[in-house]
Amino acid sequence: MPRTTPVRLSLLLLWLCSVSALSAAQLNFDPPRIVVTEKPMQLMLIDGPPVRVAIESTRLEFVVNTDWTVFHDLASRSWFLLDEGYWLRNNMLSSGNWISTTDLPDDFLTLQLNSDWPEVAEAIPPRMPATSPLPILISYEPTELVLIDGKMVWEPVADTGLQFVSNTAHDLFRLGGRYYLALAGRWFTTKDVNRKWYAVRELPARFASIPPDHAKARVLASVPGTEQALQAAEEVKQPQTRSVSVNAGDGLTVPWFGEPQFVAIEGTVLRRGENTPYQVLLHNNFYYLCHEGAWYRAGSPNGPWAPAREVPEAIYTIPATDPAYNVTFVRVGTFDDSTGRIAYTSTGGYYGKYYTGSSVVYGTGWHHPGYYSRSAYWRYPSAYGYWGPYGGYGWPYSGYSHSETYKLNTRETDWEWELDGTKRRVYRYGPRNVVGGQYTMPESDGYKGDGRQRPVPQD
Repeated sequence: MPRTTPVRLSLLLLWLCSVSALSAAQLNFDPPRIVVTEKPMQLMLIDGPPVRVAIESTRLEFVVNTDWTVFHDLASRSWFLLDEGYWLRNNMLSSGNWISTTDLPDDFLTLQLNSDWPEVAEAIPPRMPATSPLPILISYEPTELVLIDGKMVWEPVADTGLQFVSNTAHDLFRLGGRYYLALAGRWFTTKDVNRKWYAVRELPARFASIPPDHAKARVLASVPGTEQALQAAEEVKQPQTRSVSVNAGDGLTVPWFGEPQFVAIEGTVLRRGENTPYQVLLHNNFYYLCHEGAWYRAGSPNGPWAPAREVPEAIYTIPATDPAYNVTFVRVGTFDDSTGRIAYTSTGGYYGKYYTGSSVVYGTGWHHPGYYSRSAYWRYPSAYGYWGPYGGYGWPYSGYSHSETYKLNTRETDWEWELDGTKRRVYRYGPRNVVGGQYTMPESDGYKGDGRQRPVPQD
């Protein structure tokens, strides 16, 4: 293949523009579940219906698809969860008030002696906290808990006519009898914060007048037409290049849980690997793996893998409703004969950041509950938010396992357990937007949207 030429670069730029336009049409702009409260509360996100797995030699089960440590006792039919070293109990896995307890089933002593449950061992013997536990909001879908520190305190935004709530970390505004909330680059509105929220079709022009030095200036990156929104868009469209050697696939192993299984991707001729956390696609009896911003090809789902010189155009028809959508933002670049290296180009969509034609949003808005089998579980890219550069979900939306104002204990790993329930092993390949690898954001992605740069740690 020839080296990069002006013509090839022009074609790449045209492709970037067409991808942006297409992604805007496919993204979901419906709001997540939004709960506004003026009382202290915690958020427990469960990735779909609770997945309960039995623990051998006990009558206990644990819930694998949440970042909380949650157990179900089959003997008493009670639920127990570990919160900051203290035990809470309830008769149901439901929202509301949980009760602090020091009365644990004896089976927890078995876990205390098991090295696979260190957090349980540290919390035994159980002790009572000095204060009552906060109520817990439990949700099986993407949810944003908007915590207000008491009654809403409204302050004017300069002379714009806007007001904002100063006693919350969220970006909650009021204008002309309507409330506006910025989340994941999207805007939602309602006339009553305790009722249904709607996507904003056209944001009032007054938001563009927020002063760049205001406490809420970060939302300017999500206000179409502002300098901050234009800068955010340029960063998302900026191509990132990954160069690999021709033997980069040597030793690359795709973990499959059981025999490789594939499911059809709606509206395409492709099939996607289902029982692996890696992104493997099947097309015309060949397998294509998108791994850490590069493409690999093999004649078998188990490899051996080699860097791909080309990939089927059908890959770029994957819709935003599919969890493999982000791979459509990775293209095969050039092959350099002098170095024997292949270049691949990716843009913001691969990392969960999408340009709509007027602003940047984070996450496709489509929720894909994680994959569960008898021996493994992992999450797909979050519906709102993106995987940040240091092993956590990045600004402006904390997405899957956080509320913006109430950070939960994030495990940031997947769990595998033996079929007999005797072992739990931690895997580092998920959950993350770039499934199967860790990507370090370029320095420009430290942009906060308020005209300032946040420092980016160096490796």
